[in-house]
Amino acid sequence: MSVPSKRYRVQFSRFDYFIIVFTYVFFPLALIIAGLRILPTQRHHPYQGRNMRLVGWSLFGSYIICFIIFLLAMETSEEFLNDNLTLAICLLLPAIGSLVAADLVDKKFQKLMEVYKEAVLQQRLVYIEHIAFAAHQSPAHVTRDLNFMIKERMLPYGKIVNGELIMRSLHREPVTPVETQENIEVQSVECSGCGARTVISRDEEKECEYCGTVIVA
Repeated sequence: MSVPSKRYRVQFSRFDYFIIVFTYVFFPLALIIAGLRILPTQRHHPYQGRNMRLVGWSLFGSYIICFIIFLLAMETSEEFLNDNLTLAICLLLPAIGSLVAADLVDKKFQKLMEVYKEAVLQQRLVYIEHIAFAAHQSPAHVTRDLNFMIKERMLPYGKIVNGELIMRSLHREPVTPVETQENIEVQSVECSGCGARTVISRDEEKECEYCGTVIVA
């Protein structure tokens, strides 16, 4: 199984869109809510890009609202330009930086998923410590990442139990043992040609090693 060819990206939830829209109503509180939203998941690789994208769009919304407020409040164009420059430095540039960084983080995680798939599906590593060594990640990160990939069907269904990835497709089907041979009856038969005795199994044909006569049990 190969890694999806499309670019990886976690989609916004309804709550994420609510935060972005709320930014245009009351941006200071929206930024606080966005911070509370991203803190619990920031250490999770799959959500780091989404979190940075959420911050970027929230900052961009804050810039738009402040821009409109200053546009309506400032009496002179010089004051507006000075304040707008400050806004751009404090809000717009960080917003653009966050959106760019979000794409880079998503690409990095997509490459990491390729490493995971190589380790799991090709090398057939099942112990989290071994996968972590192959991916240069901590076992905690590997556990979270693999659980996410299983949940999103980027890996076959499975679960992690006591540091081991239990996935039916990883374990080769038990090889059916070669059918055990029945106890074959052997007997000593006298050659009709020279009289030498030869050990031969039932229903076997064998040439006498002395005269070449075919012996049948």
